[in-house]
Amino acid sequence: MPCLRGAVLLVCVASLAAARAVASVTSADLSRAVEMTFMGAVGAAGGDLNADGRATAADVTGAELGLRSPTQPGPFGVGIRQILFTKKSESMPDQDRMLLTDVWYPTAVDAQPVNGKFDAVVNAPLADGATHLPLLLFSHGSCGFPEQSLFLTPLIASYGFIVAAPPHPGNTLSDLLSGAGCDTPAELVDSYVNREADIEYVLDQLLALDDDSTSFLFQAIDPNRIGMSGHSFGGQTTLRVCADDPRIIGGLALAPALGPVQAQAARIAIPMMVQDGEVDTLAPFTTNSLATYDLLHAPRYLLEILDAGHFAFSDGCFPGFSDCGPNTLTQDEAHLYVLRYAVPYVLHWLAGDARFDTFLDPAVVPPGAVLTADIG
Repeated sequence: MPCLRGAVLLVCVASLAAARAVASVTSADLSRAVEMTFMGAVGAAGGDLNADGRATAADVTGAELGLRSPTQPGPFGVGIRQILFTKKSESMPDQDRMLLTDVWYPTAVDAQPVNGKFDAVVNAPLADGATHLPLLLFSHGSCGFPEQSLFLTPLIASYGFIVAAPPHPGNTLSDLLSGAGCDTPAELVDSYVNREADIEYVLDQLLALDDDSTSFLFQAIDPNRIGMSGHSFGGQTTLRVCADDPRIIGGLALAPALGPVQAQAARIAIPMMVQDGEVDTLAPFTTNSLATYDLLHAPRYLLEILDAGHFAFSDGCFPGFSDCGPNTLTQDEAHLYVLRYAVPYVLHWLAGDARFDTFLDPAVVPPGAVLTADIG
């Protein structure tokens, strides 16, 4: 249609602008937006690009104009390095704890090859100009492992974060598979004694590397923008670290096992987001996540993912639990909700990046989730 005068001219100008924007949007971007838009209620969590709580044809237009969803990767590629830190055990001081820590970080967007174990490029260089980045620590669940949530940890790194996930020896999947065990009462108590110290030691060492001119992390970390996250037992660890370590400025607790740490949680004085599934059987929503939220102070957020269980925050869902039954969301479906809120939260409160702030509005929640927020 030729461009005419008046109002029609404005339409033509907008159309030309959209056409230029389309040139920078890949066909994969657009096809994914179309797919997510028409998946239905669950797809609304991932296909909603304009943060109105729905996925509609308007979001396809948004994709054409270059809008992004927080469920999609950020502008960077992702590198991974494993760094071995060794510390003395808190419970058995004559024994060493070997903390082979995964460190994800931004690299060139076209970096290859991507290693499937880490969903990142092994030993890739830091992205050009990547300095003074926010750091997010991640603590795995009981009998878990540092790579248990690849849908989340590398994706956050793609937004310009350093993300570090150590193991908690004696309470890992490797311990379970080796026959050593990982979840007897004695093992759980030992892990409880060591977990907070594991995280704080790794943080100490990462900041030392940030000061070391021979390290690949030299001046890569902003010591004033450090966050803590974790799942289940790691969610409980998150609450403890957020309460006790003044270097942490924000926390993301995923299905936290509140258990004996109520008093610590009540001392937390920094922004927090708590997420959990409606049908979590291992750390039930009401007695754990809702109870945690009630102990926190503003700014605070609570996300309840309907029809999701305890393993909504890991890559796998373990058979034998009703959380993984036919009446619950699939992992991919649940992950859309986790990312839709976790990414905007860490960007806002750790990175000072407001690009997805509208997704933190409780008034525009898509079907399948309930968001409660107290910004203060």
